[in-house]
Formats: sequence, structure tokens, C-alpha cells
Amino acid sequence: MPKQRVRRIVVDGGIYRWRVRPVDPNWLIVRVWRDGERVPLADLRVPFDDPWVNYPQMLIAARHAPERFDELFAREPVGPGHVADLIRACAGQGWRRGAFEVVEGEIRPLPTPAVRPMLDADG
Repeated sequence: MPKQRVRRIVVDGGIYRWRVRPVDPNWLIVRVWRDGERVPLADLRVPFDDPWVNYPQMLIAARHAPERFDELFAREPVGPGHVADLIRACAGQGWRRGAFEVVEGEIRPLPTPAVRPMLDADG
């Protein structure tokens, strides 16, 4: 993974900042915010199977199921073009602040964890 630095991007006349960070060996988080603001507009969870970490699994899949390799692993790194598409998609959804994930090319809100009801003092 390259350096985790904040980058500038201009999308449809708007100036934004973005940063990519790994979450685990299979996901990245793309954080996007408007230039000059501190509160992020969105945190987008994007699939990415890090080849350095997933090498054994990728090697096995390449040997035993080469026709399914691209189906099994997300190998395309996140770049400016990808981020511009994500910004446009989020803007098209009205920029609901929050966390989202990219699933099969669609941006969906991340499910919120179930909230357990509070117990009263009696238990």
C-alpha cells in the first residue's frame, strides 16, 4: 500500500480531499471531504485483496481455478478516477454523511450494529 497521504481532487468543479487506508487484507477505506472542511462527507469501504497479504490464496486460485480468479479477488487499486466516480455517486445520493461500502459497483450504507435495549435497574 502506498503512503497514506491526503490527496486533492477536482470533481465537476468541486474541490475535495481524499485518503485511502487499509482496513484489513480485503478492504480499504476511502475517506472524502470537501476542501477546507474537517468533517468527512463519507467513509467508503472498498474491496481490495492485497496481493502481498493474500498471496498464498491467490496462488492456489490461479493454479486451480484461473477462470474464476478475477471473480474471487478484487485487485484493482483505488486511484483518482475511482475516487472521482465514488464522489459523483455519493453526490448523486445527496451526500448523506456516514459510512458506506461499494458492493458490485453500487454504493450502499454500511449496516449499523444492532443496538441492544438498555436493561432497567432490576436487570
